[in-house]
Amino acid sequence: MRNLLRLAAAALTALPLTACAAAGSDGPVALTWWQGPNAETPTREAVAACTRDGKYTIKVETLPEGSDKQREQLVRRLSAKDRAVNLITMDVVWTAEFAEAGWILPLPGATAKTVTDGTLDGALKSATWKGELYAAPLLSGSQLLWYRKSRAAQAGIDPAKGELTWEQLLAAAGRLPEGERGVATPGNRYEGYTVFVNALVASAGGQVVDAEGRPGLDGDAGRAAATVIGSLATGPAALKGLSTLDEETMRAAFEQGEASFMTNWGYVYAAAAERAAKEPAFKKVFDDYGWARYPRVAADRPSAPPLGGSNLAIGAGTPEDQRESAYAAIACLTSAQSQKGFMMGAGIPAARASVYDDAEVRAAFPFADVMRDSIAEAEPRPMVRKYNALSTAIQTAFHPPASVTPDTAAKAHAAVAEAVGQ
Repeated sequence: MRNLLRLAAAALTALPLTACAAAGSDGPVALTWWQGPNAETPTREAVAACTRDGKYTIKVETLPEGSDKQREQLVRRLSAKDRAVNLITMDVVWTAEFAEAGWILPLPGATAKTVTDGTLDGALKSATWKGELYAAPLLSGSQLLWYRKSRAAQAGIDPAKGELTWEQLLAAAGRLPEGERGVATPGNRYEGYTVFVNALVASAGGQVVDAEGRPGLDGDAGRAAATVIGSLATGPAALKGLSTLDEETMRAAFEQGEASFMTNWGYVYAAAAERAAKEPAFKKVFDDYGWARYPRVAADRPSAPPLGGSNLAIGAGTPEDQRESAYAAIACLTSAQSQKGFMMGAGIPAARASVYDDAEVRAAFPFADVMRDSIAEAEPRPMVRKYNALSTAIQTAFHPPASVTPDTAAKAHAAVAEAVGQ
């Protein structure tokens, strides 16, 4: 992933600010915020707004590119109880691991109430572990179904009028001319493929792993998810190179017209708008963009769209005399005003519902209502300590997509059980 997608998945940054007085002096409390690269301007503006009263300062430290490298550096510092790791921007899948290891602090009642007020349910799930809130949703995002309006009409469907099932979508795509009937979805062996599988299983009413850490793929939901993947990969809507597709190659196939439908994050709209402004010939394509809720697996059950984004947590090594300031900072940095700044400045969807009612936001993001509803009803990826092992097991068992059959669910169930130690 790159650019805005990396932002939706986990990371923010700012130019380093000058540190003020250290904790324990007569001056303001000095806090350090660790986050990944990108989004300099909205981060700088949020920090300036939250430190205006002079009670604390925030210095921003930039983590390396890539979620794995960011996690590696944070784990090293947190396990050493680094006193300078105060505010942490975390990928939404890190909460369980970091909380279980005691690397982040649970949020006290007053702070928890402030950061949950008006925050969308899907985002809150990703910040909670064993019934306790360990982080504040900072930014969020969900995947939508993107489509060419003219081609959807040609295929005899209108996705905006109600949730399509995958079966309906694939059948409609198959009615289009060859070279236009592709449905772009993740297919490569990477985290995005885990996101795809999890969304299908959840949409079918199941769980990859339940609250007790027990695998749940060897059942009706797992087999239904596998059936969708197999139908997609072997039917007329299959794109060439499906087994290597990620968000950017999916976007390219959609923009070029090989795919008439695509599941992807909201960043694709901003990317297309930017291209349309530079290339008059592409504006006609951009004007044909449509968006709708993520497809259903079962006709009688709403979809459970994928969830992305990032959460803000407090490192457990933060000294006692700095924690009250850290709690205040986390509440301010995740406020509706701050989240609007990130949404307008970097195209990253907000986690607070009220932001989507703002006139400026609605003008810039015409799909705001669908995105808000999708985040509210999104299903996070499994909340388990050994998430990386689990994700690898899923990617391996369900790959390549063309090899997936209903029997794949049992194979994946066994692989996940081994990965999480069940």
